[in-house]
Amino acid sequence: MKELNVTELIKQAISQTADRFNNNNIATVEDMIPHMRTILRENEYPKNYKENIQYDESPDAVFDIYYPDDYCEAVKENRERENKGCGAKGHLYPVFIEIHGGAWYFGQKSSIEFAPFLEGTRRGFACISLGYTLAPKAVYPQPVTEIKKAIAYIKSHGEELHTDPDKIVLWGGSAGAQLAALSAFSHDTGYLYKESGFSDSSVKMLVLWYGCHSFFVGKQLDNWIYKNFFGTDDLSKASESIILSNPGCHVTKNAPYTILQHGLADGVVPYEQSVYLYNIITTMAGEDRCRLYLSENCDHADPKLFSADNVNKMFDHIEEFFGVK
Repeated sequence: MKELNVTELIKQAISQTADRFNNNNIATVEDMIPHMRTILRENEYPKNYKENIQYDESPDAVFDIYYPDDYCEAVKENRERENKGCGAKGHLYPVFIEIHGGAWYFGQKSSIEFAPFLEGTRRGFACISLGYTLAPKAVYPQPVTEIKKAIAYIKSHGEELHTDPDKIVLWGGSAGAQLAALSAFSHDTGYLYKESGFSDSSVKMLVLWYGCHSFFVGKQLDNWIYKNFFGTDDLSKASESIILSNPGCHVTKNAPYTILQHGLADGVVPYEQSVYLYNIITTMAGEDRCRLYLSENCDHADPKLFSADNVNKMFDHIEEFFGVK
């Protein structure tokens, strides 16, 4: 495939974002969604965390994990169990994994959009913010295979990370929702199984906000964004990949329980995208496998969605599903 040179377009997007927020510190694609350290005071930042855990070869294939306040006690308990010959599997935290959005070319792990999800640590969850290689540095399907490998890594290193591989919820927003959904749904169809190193990317639950799942539903993003993601100046030559990148093509009767939320006033990704995926999930897996919430007067990545009230409702659903409190 012919590679598209998007350097100038990305520079323009960075400049426009800096102007919109009147912030000259926005100078890279990562800065377009700043790190949460820029808004959290020192006493608000989690006490227990590990940064830049490498899960694949790319230098960008790393994640950060944030733990509840009782993490040190849990580690001590697990070590005591191991020393007594009981095995290391003592207290394991349920896991919340965030896949950030950003049109597949901008954003970063542990951004300001992840900060509200730290509520999970106060509810006893280990909260992970996942980094992946952005386009054009990596084109489709590499970001998907990386996420699959990340899920497999987290599941296989449960004792080391003190996380429960049977209680993982995967969250994604916008482009991150497409990546999260495709990574999870395609486990059952075997799509990209070999390319992801035969990774077990299955999860029990998905939460997808304002996802851009199908190239063919409603208003599209700017064409160059798709060209950048698929690595070609001629999208007709990527038609098969475009079709298979649609998570809806991989939904089976075994689909993970899924919560969809989308703003009715979304001016970037139309809410019909979530309606479309909801209809597929309920048709293939049953009406009890999916919930759809359409929020009035909510735009794309609207602050109201990240409000304490909405985030708490999301964690209420997650706790109910996994039977944890």
